[in-house]
Amino acid sequence: MEFDFYVTDLGSLLGGWTVNVVGAELSKHSRLLCAEVSRSSYSTSDRLVRAGREDRDRWCSATRRLLAEIHTLQEREEAVSLHRRAPFRGGLWWRIKYARRNWLLRKGYGAASARLRSDFAAALADHQQSMDDLPAYLEEYAMREKERKRREDEQARKKRAEAIADVSGPVWAYEIRKHPGGRRSFWIYLRSLDVGGGSMHTVQEVHAALTAERAEHRYTGVYWAQETARALKEKYETVGSGWARLTGEVIIPLPHDPSDPPMWSKYHGGPSSNYGSGSF
Repeated sequence: MEFDFYVTDLGSLLGGWTVNVVGAELSKHSRLLCAEVSRSSYSTSDRLVRAGREDRDRWCSATRRLLAEIHTLQEREEAVSLHRRAPFRGGLWWRIKYARRNWLLRKGYGAASARLRSDFAAALADHQQSMDDLPAYLEEYAMREKERKRREDEQARKKRAEAIADVSGPVWAYEIRKHPGGRRSFWIYLRSLDVGGGSMHTVQEVHAALTAERAEHRYTGVYWAQETARALKEKYETVGSGWARLTGEVIIPLPHDPSDPPMWSKYHGGPSSNYGSGSF
């Protein structure tokens, strides 16, 4: 059995950090692969994958250990760099009060920084040892998912082809939707592919209902449900031509209502002048 988890990078987990001794190391390794069971906030680097419990727990545990060690290193650095944190106000008083402490910290700052870098390198090595098989697993998982998606798409295409091959009986449904502003839409469903509509009808009965609808509301738009539209396109190239082949009638799915206000694009407005557009 496989379980979901997220693969992301170290920088996404940390969010941000101060560019100091530890921070410089974090910046160098911000793209380091990490794993978490769940994410409270998402980033573009997140990938939802699945793996066996043992591998998932090992990768996620390694990430938790690394994050805990980074937090410890950041606290240590804060303690050994207090001499570099003069307050914005009262700097002279601060220097006098903490003169000896600051002198001792300055004296040992080089060695303390070296220990911080060394301990970060050790934590990084431990993390990489636990995660070294993750990149190869991600490649294998991506190939497996691609093949799974290919099989699903092929099965879906086969289902659509079988459904559209025999549509002479009462296998269709429709519904009329009313929208704000008086707009109306007529939706068509091949019920073996899409859920929706009312009772079952033949294609001729659905087209007769559409004809009756447009006799009263001539600008009603016609739409086909998602899988129904795909089936028509795959067999007849376009939805409109497919419907015409099935019914013997050509329709304009979305007729323009001249009473509708024009829809101007902010990028493609009308001409700035009428020069050359008039009749002579």
